[in-house]
Amino acid sequence: MLRLMIVDDEQIIREALSEMIDYPKLGYELIAAAKNGMEAYDIICDEYPDVVITDIRMPFLNGLELIERSIKADSKITFILLSGYSEFEYAKQAMKYGVRYYLLKPTDKQELIDILISIRQDTKLKEQQKKEEQERLLFSLQAPLEQCFIMESLTRPEEFSSIFKRYQGLLSIPSSGLYACICSNMEEACLKDFAKAAQQTALACGADHAFPVIYAGNHAALIFSAPRPECGAKIRSSLCSCPQYPGQPASFDVHFLQGPDSKALFYEILLRILRYERILLIYHTSEIYEFHNNLASPWHISQIEASLASAKGNSEIRQLLEHIFIPSMSMDMAKTLALSLFLKQYPGEKVLSLNIACDFFRKLYSCPDIPNLQALMEVVLLQENPISVSPKNSANISLLKSYVEQHLDSENLSLKWLAENYLFVSVGYLSKQFVKEEGLRFSEYLNNKRMEEAVRLMVRYHNDNIKTIAKSVGFGSNPQYFSQVFKRYTGLTPTEYIEKQNLGNT
Repeated sequence: MLRLMIVDDEQIIREALSEMIDYPKLGYELIAAAKNGMEAYDIICDEYPDVVITDIRMPFLNGLELIERSIKADSKITFILLSGYSEFEYAKQAMKYGVRYYLLKPTDKQELIDILISIRQDTKLKEQQKKEEQERLLFSLQAPLEQCFIMESLTRPEEFSSIFKRYQGLLSIPSSGLYACICSNMEEACLKDFAKAAQQTALACGADHAFPVIYAGNHAALIFSAPRPECGAKIRSSLCSCPQYPGQPASFDVHFLQGPDSKALFYEILLRILRYERILLIYHTSEIYEFHNNLASPWHISQIEASLASAKGNSEIRQLLEHIFIPSMSMDMAKTLALSLFLKQYPGEKVLSLNIACDFFRKLYSCPDIPNLQALMEVVLLQENPISVSPKNSANISLLKSYVEQHLDSENLSLKWLAENYLFVSVGYLSKQFVKEEGLRFSEYLNNKRMEEAVRLMVRYHNDNIKTIAKSVGFGSNPQYFSQVFKRYTGLTPTEYIEKQNLGNT
């Protein structure tokens, strides 16, 4: 369901809007009805609504100011503006913020229903487009994800079950219907030709190539999915009758392998390659990715984990990251390693949301250089290895609080923004976790921190420039709203507070 909020300073209108429509029937959950813009913005920071029906003329923070501020924290909110005034200027200003829906009071019930249905349809279309975009993203990351899967499996074979579960969805590995042909006595010189021919063979036999060719110790494993068991026999027969490849002085043997399910099949292949130091993945495009299955490998996850686990502070973790992600490392290798370290946080019992994974993947693959990648992984690894965390706080909440204190001047500090763009966790989970650990809502915590900083600036620097202070604590170009929040938290307006301080100092 879409999350809906109503904002109007007139109680009778709030109640009428809340009761006039069967929102669940339209696919909406009414999460709140706010009496002014200030209250509404706090709710937006905490409750992440999808749709907001708001009046324009309200005290403290009017509808247009609410929209301007809210879209900086969550640009995906859809606003429906209500007004008793038909001036075109309001509609023109609203359009500047991307608002498409504008209704005059008294609100026509059917017109509002039609708008909500339209928004719901648009949302479904956007969700489908997002799903397709995620599929394209995962397809583009198929090779590094496959490499991470093999890399982690080689490093921690005892945890293969949870590793397989973590990668299965990302790689679209079916639960069953996979087969493998193990080609023995295969010379490395003919691998590229073999990989191309193997894919063509699988397709010709009615099967799909399911994984790159895995090569270790003169053994090549061709993994494919087939709708019928006889497809496997056809592939085996075709491979055995293939003409001799250049660089292959003798014929190779073909052994057919099938497990009770896909996990068992991959585990059987893993057991066969574990004893080899050098392992290759060969793609039908002729690309070859090489692993060295030993502790001297720069990407050896167990070695990195042990170092991180023994780190004695945040600065030591940063130093380790600098040592791991060295400037001379290729960006491809660095991103593959970063992928593995990120996915490592999600063992079998901890579900990885596809949205969260894709958000991280986008951010990772947009990193222009190693320093930016290091900064991103610092957040990820500090979540997994919380250092200097207070007894009551988890790593997520400690990182969130640290980020807030360092970015109080930012206007986009909503819980949703932090969950999606900084911590890569579910916003619903983060909201519950914050209230549980801090005993108050995020918006209250954020405003407390901002007001504390405003007071500090006033007292320390005797600053009476309200606009400058408002901007310094995240209120942008809206000193009036800052003044209202300041008064709510201190009982005085900023001017009154400064005058009181000045009188005390005379």
